[in-house]
Amino acid sequence: MVQLPVTRRFAIVLGGGRSSRMGRDKAALLLGGRSLLALAVDACGARDPVVVVVPALPPDVDAGAVLRTLEDPPLGGPVAGIAAGLAALPAPADGDEVLLLACDLAHPAAVVAALDGAALGPDGTCLADADGRPQLLSARYRRHALAEALEHTETRDAGVYRTLAGLRLTCVPAPGLTDDLDTPEQAAAAGAQPPQRPQTFR
Repeated sequence: MVQLPVTRRFAIVLGGGRSSRMGRDKAALLLGGRSLLALAVDACGARDPVVVVVPALPPDVDAGAVLRTLEDPPLGGPVAGIAAGLAALPAPADGDEVLLLACDLAHPAAVVAALDGAALGPDGTCLADADGRPQLLSARYRRHALAEALEHTETRDAGVYRTLAGLRLTCVPAPGLTDDLDTPEQAAAAGAQPPQRPQTFR
C-alpha cells in the first residue's frame, strides 16, 4: 500500500515592518481589547509552529505559543520576512503547507476561515480584494512552491508581487475580508486603538 505524505500545516505571521504610514507599531494596536498580532496568531488555529516575524511580542501574545524570529538585517521588507519565517520552520517534507498572514489584518479569523474553506491550488490559494487584486499576504501556500519562489531572489526590499508572480495560485474573491490597517484613519475606522498605557514587550 502506498502511504501518502502527511500534510504538516505551518503558519508565518509577518510584523508591520517600519509601520511608517501608521506612525506606531501596528502589531500592538488593540482591536476588541486584543493586539492585532494576538488576533492573527489566534486565527492560525492548530498550525504548529506559528512563526511570528517581529522584533518583540505584545504582552498578550504567549511567547510559548509562537516561534519568534526576525529577518537579518531587520526591516528588510516582507519578502525578507517570509524567508526568515521559512528558515525557522522544521526541515521540509512532502505535503507541507504554509499559511501566510500580515499582522495588520482587520479580520484575520475570517481570512483564515475563507482560506481553509477553499481548495488548495497548484501552488497555493490566496484571497482577492474587492478589485480582484490577489492578496498574497492572505494566503495558503504549498511550502515547496513558496520556497522555490524565493530561492534565487535577493529578498531584502524585494516586492512581494514581483517575487511571487510566477506561482500558480487559486484566487478566492473575498471583498472586505482582506482589509488591512496601514494608516491611523484606517485603524480608527476599524475601531483599533493604540494601547492606553506603555506596554512591556518580550
